[in-house]
Amino acid sequence: MMEDARRRCRDDLWREALRKLCALDGIDLADPLHRSFYETLGAYEQALTEKNGRTTRASRTRQKIRNKGIVGCLADWALAPAPTEGFGMLIRTGRAELTGEYLLLRYPDRFSDKAVAAARGRLERAGINAPSPATVRPGV
Repeated sequence: MMEDARRRCRDDLWREALRKLCALDGIDLADPLHRSFYETLGAYEQALTEKNGRTTRASRTRQKIRNKGIVGCLADWALAPAPTEGFGMLIRTGRAELTGEYLLLRYPDRFSDKAVAAARGRLERAGINAPSPATVRPGV
């Protein structure tokens, strides 16, 4: 579907197909944050695949998940002095809503105030209107 949408210059259909493809990774997870995280990871891996011209997995990210868990991974990304490569790739390709920082702001009650502020600041510096918890429904 993604290939067909791209051939037809239908970015709207391509994005919808990407979202559905990415959602498959975490479909069996009960926790909405974890499901959303795997959607984010899938989007990053798709961006890597496009960049490299071959299927590419985010090995270091997957290792970090095993070592720190999803909440720890997202908090580390937000609190890092510089944005991750994935953040930059997703911003450049117009997929800001799939960044870890954006995801963190969808579930602020799961993170420290410091991590939430850092994520909000990073998105705002990138020119992205950060979501507020009141306007974003968890798991959507």
